[in-house]
Amino acid sequence: MNILITGASGFLGSALALHWHKAGHQIALLLRPTSSLHRLHGLDASFDIGRCATDAEVETFLHQVEPEVVVHAACSYGRQGETSLQLFDANLRLGMVMLQAMQHAGQPFSFINTGSALALAVSPYALSKHQFAQWGRMLAAQSGGKFRFINVLLQHMYGPGDDVFKFTTHVLHACHRHESKLALTKGEQMRDFIYIDDVVSAYATLLAQSNQLPDVLDIDIGSGVAPTIRAFVETAHRLTSSRTELLFGALPYRPDEAMHCLANVERIAQLGWHPAFDLNTGLQKTIALEFNQ
Repeated sequence: MNILITGASGFLGSALALHWHKAGHQIALLLRPTSSLHRLHGLDASFDIGRCATDAEVETFLHQVEPEVVVHAACSYGRQGETSLQLFDANLRLGMVMLQAMQHAGQPFSFINTGSALALAVSPYALSKHQFAQWGRMLAAQSGGKFRFINVLLQHMYGPGDDVFKFTTHVLHACHRHESKLALTKGEQMRDFIYIDDVVSAYATLLAQSNQLPDVLDIDIGSGVAPTIRAFVETAHRLTSSRTELLFGALPYRPDEAMHCLANVERIAQLGWHPAFDLNTGLQKTIALEFNQ
């Protein structure tokens, strides 16, 4: 299958690119001009790569590679000083440019979007992701069956090689380094943590069955289990044999803190997908690969 992936320099996009390359699919990668592909382990030549800085370059590249499926994994979380306009461009505008270009090409296609399971009021990131999903649903519904929009409501993904600014990575590294103290909230928030290999297998399930799915579909991807943040931290602390002092309650909750995030995995289970990792086994594998243990 001819697949185009955005965000292949990132944690999820690179994992998807490696998995589908190994499975024998034809893979094109849409990237920013400055993006690093270090996560693809020197396999750059195995992919058709478009480094695009303008809308016109994005459209030209899409017309060149003619993907059957677009998997949109690019995003901006707003954690590195991005402006509101930069968030808009990454999380809404890029997707709209791709949808318009694909529709103009006239060939039927599926668009698998990486959305957010967070409520839109939680952050500008969540708001922009929900806004793009609304546009995608509307355009697909109006297309008369010419394209399919599958919006993945992805829960709290983690695994080896994830970005250092992510909460899960921060906790694991602090514990592994035996930092003297780790300031945390009370940790009562419930989160559906899902290991990266399970995320990749869920996307692979959606890809394999995309032609049988409805034209508009929102689908949860998560483990279906929601331990507390405190349970996650304590498990990471135990598995790293850490001497770090955990200061639960030292930090306040954020405004609009989401206290309960849990995927409804019934729909993805109907497609034959089930997670292979629970929190303990997922963290064990993450620690082994992240720290070469």
